[in-house]
Amino acid sequence: MKFEAIDEKEFLNPYYRKKPILEAELNEFIKALKDYKTSLENNLKNNEDSLVANALSKFFENLHFECEIKSIHKGNSGIDLALKKDKQIQVIVEAKLPHSKEFFSQSKPNCKALHECILYYLRERKALNSSLKHIIITDFYRFYIFKADLFEELFNKNKYFKEAFENFESKNSLFKGNTDEFYKECEKLLSSEKYLDSITRKDLFDEPSLKGVFIDIKPILEQEKPSFSKLKPLFKIFHKDFLLSEFNPNDANSLNNAFYKELLYILGLYESKQNSKLIIAKSEESKEEQGTFYTAINSKLKEENFETILKLLILWLNRILFLKLIESNLVRFNDDKNLKFLNFKKIPDFDKLSELFFEVLAKEKSTRKKSEFAYLPYLNSSLFEKQSIENTLEISNLNNDLKLNYYKNTVLKDDKCKAKKGQVGLLEYLFEFLDSFDFGSDDEQSEILSQKELISSSVLGNVFEKLNGYKEGSFYTPSFITSYMCKESITKVVLDKFNAQFDLDAKDISELRRSLRKEDKKAQKELLNSIKICDPAVGSGHFLVSALNVMLSIYDELNLFDEEFYLEVQNDEILITNRKGEFVEYKRPHSDKDKAHLIQKELFYTKKDIIENNLFGVDINPNSCEITKLRLWIELLKHSFYQSFDDENYHDLKTLPNIDINIKCGNSLVSYFETGKSLNHYPNIKERINKYKRIVKDYKEGFYTDKNLIAKEIKNLQESFKNFCLKDKFNKEIKQLTNGANEYSKKYGDFLADEHHDEKFKSFFSKNMFEFSFDEKVATKEFANLKKEYDNIFNLESNHPFEWRFEFPEILDDDGNFKGFDLIIGNPPYIKEAENKELFTNTKKLRTYQGKMDIWYHFVGRGFDILKNNGYLAFIATNNWVTNSGAKKLRNIVLEESQILSLVDFSSFMVFDSASIQTMIMSFQKTKPPKNYEFHFAKITTQTPIYEDALSLLK
Repeated sequence: MKFEAIDEKEFLNPYYRKKPILEAELNEFIKALKDYKTSLENNLKNNEDSLVANALSKFFENLHFECEIKSIHKGNSGIDLALKKDKQIQVIVEAKLPHSKEFFSQSKPNCKALHECILYYLRERKALNSSLKHIIITDFYRFYIFKADLFEELFNKNKYFKEAFENFESKNSLFKGNTDEFYKECEKLLSSEKYLDSITRKDLFDEPSLKGVFIDIKPILEQEKPSFSKLKPLFKIFHKDFLLSEFNPNDANSLNNAFYKELLYILGLYESKQNSKLIIAKSEESKEEQGTFYTAINSKLKEENFETILKLLILWLNRILFLKLIESNLVRFNDDKNLKFLNFKKIPDFDKLSELFFEVLAKEKSTRKKSEFAYLPYLNSSLFEKQSIENTLEISNLNNDLKLNYYKNTVLKDDKCKAKKGQVGLLEYLFEFLDSFDFGSDDEQSEILSQKELISSSVLGNVFEKLNGYKEGSFYTPSFITSYMCKESITKVVLDKFNAQFDLDAKDISELRRSLRKEDKKAQKELLNSIKICDPAVGSGHFLVSALNVMLSIYDELNLFDEEFYLEVQNDEILITNRKGEFVEYKRPHSDKDKAHLIQKELFYTKKDIIENNLFGVDINPNSCEITKLRLWIELLKHSFYQSFDDENYHDLKTLPNIDINIKCGNSLVSYFETGKSLNHYPNIKERINKYKRIVKDYKEGFYTDKNLIAKEIKNLQESFKNFCLKDKFNKEIKQLTNGANEYSKKYGDFLADEHHDEKFKSFFSKNMFEFSFDEKVATKEFANLKKEYDNIFNLESNHPFEWRFEFPEILDDDGNFKGFDLIIGNPPYIKEAENKELFTNTKKLRTYQGKMDIWYHFVGRGFDILKNNGYLAFIATNNWVTNSGAKKLRNIVLEESQILSLVDFSSFMVFDSASIQTMIMSFQKTKPPKNYEFHFAKITTQTPIYEDALSLLK
């Protein structure tokens, strides 16, 4: 058995390696090292036990570990030092004096120190301790650290060591608990051929070895001021996050409460719990008309309207946060903090902010006026086009003089490192607050973050999900759920398509990769482009972001990238490394041959292809749609690259495509027309469909001279399809209404119609050129009858119907027939009929409807409607549908129209932090099911499950 030293970069979780180090924590670690050095020097002449008690345990205690010296198990010899959590030993530390012959080394791994660790580990496992994380062997300066998983595989699961340990524990064996005899047996086994053969597995090791990380802290202790680069790996390895495995990659995307609460305070909003739901409302500060953004907007409106105020808040916040990410990119790409622009010095008022939005970022370089922001890139995002709601109020009209007290728990500090107090200007406060967080420092070599916590795009998505669901309360689906669901489902779609196209029978992506030919690379990419994925209740777009990253992983796993790099997706973040395991960081290049530039460019275009071709979303909430677009733009922005290298004063970043057209606003459950509705009798249908597909593609690619004109052309085509289908469906009724409206107009002109709010209804009437008198009571009665006729035809309009039949040309064939999606995925809303009867008004004709139901049942039925045959549906929703009486129709539909592939029940583990709802992940394939079949079922059975239980369930 030999020892194989693993590089620290390989030993640590890549996402943990990138986790920022806070200055206060680093200073605490440096002090712990200095104290350790002093303690060692004062006790070096003493024995091992004294050094452990007076130096080593103190070192770990100073790093907030719970330590137990000579941890004795049922009268046996004690572990030198045990690091514990929740009363369970999690780290075994075996210590030997410096220069001891019994110490572990690379040249002599088969030593007493290792034998003792094996014994202690086996004892703990026999006592059913499944919490062990690491084993450390040290001489107080040198540390050999091994993962407990390795000891589990090499020793606890190995038949030879199991036999040796059983003999040692048995009163009837020759060992009879003699530790020296057990250590001798360990020494023999570790060098025996039978043992080495038993652990030689191709999927575990190339050759038998004991892998671990080696650290020598003596050189660091001898330096007065060691560099950050030398301290960083030590800090990471001796941290509880690592040794106790407390680092949870999902935490990086969980809601940062300090950020969220203070942001709400500045906006003038407040979160409270009502009927077990978290609701967003107007804050007390806004009620008192203190200088919040809510107050700033409300004071300029004719009358207070919470929805209007929230729409404006979200729109402007979208823009500002997007700018923060652009700023972060520019600083990181150029290592130049002077490129920061989102601060009160450069933007002292709302007029200047408006200028930045509309006169700089919305315009190409050649059409801009002179400005101190001239260096900023033009990004072609509709985010910086004026929206219709801004006709109500523009940001430039906000009061610049508003003041607001600092939040009582503000993250902002004064010169004495105390929380700031007093009043501050609203805009200045917002900029200062945002600047106190890090919006994308990916540089592994960057200096410590001075109390700046990382705010990832997923954290922003979480914030927006909460703001968006202010009425009903929204549940942000954690990354470990969205990633799992997307990976499982998309993998099935990919295997189906590739097996069919290339006549294969691959069972997984690895087998598929081995079966594919390099010369078919173009066809393989085209096949991936043909995959259509839709979230019909898209929310903040989290599922689409996870789907994007899973698709990227599949490109990588199938060797479809031209550039050479290693891609890993962790927690909705992409990690790119080179052959040496170093992170590839994009910096402003001097030529287009720069390696990192080529990688950045390929990732950008691959992401663009995936977003344009594969990802679609619908939501009834316009704010949700805007946030989803923002999330996808942000994902592209992460890999934006420099297009030109000549002008050092202008940052010519790649413009963003018009990906917004794949995200549409409407009610997924309400439609006038079934997806099977034929358009064959529509005049020139082939030409119209081809034109429709072409102009949508041109819109995405930016092939037009006037964006508004092509958008209008797309809308007109969609309206023409809708009007044709309406006339087709309601031919007799529309004729009758038209004739009735004409007769009415002859007698009464546009009386009552002129002031009616419904433009569509209004269009049936015409103004009479001649003035004449008439009985208004009779006219009012006739008008009411016509309105009733209109409502009988267009009764769905108030529910914002969404016409799946023709809204997405990408899922229509050349004859205009509906093909359907390959995958429907998401977290549909959970709303019981008793809680909101109005919501169910126009869904009672759906085949999933029955009394006492939940709205998400309809999403399953609609999902099957819009899936192609053999397509997949994956939802996370409440788990009671399998027994609930109100879900009888849903169960029948699932059993009749699909094959159940998987049910993963989280039982009493609450997936959503803010909701006490039991959920399950369900996966179905739309197909005629066989009479008998098996499916995957998993359920958490522990009474008080934790995050690890949920993770293990998914594995």
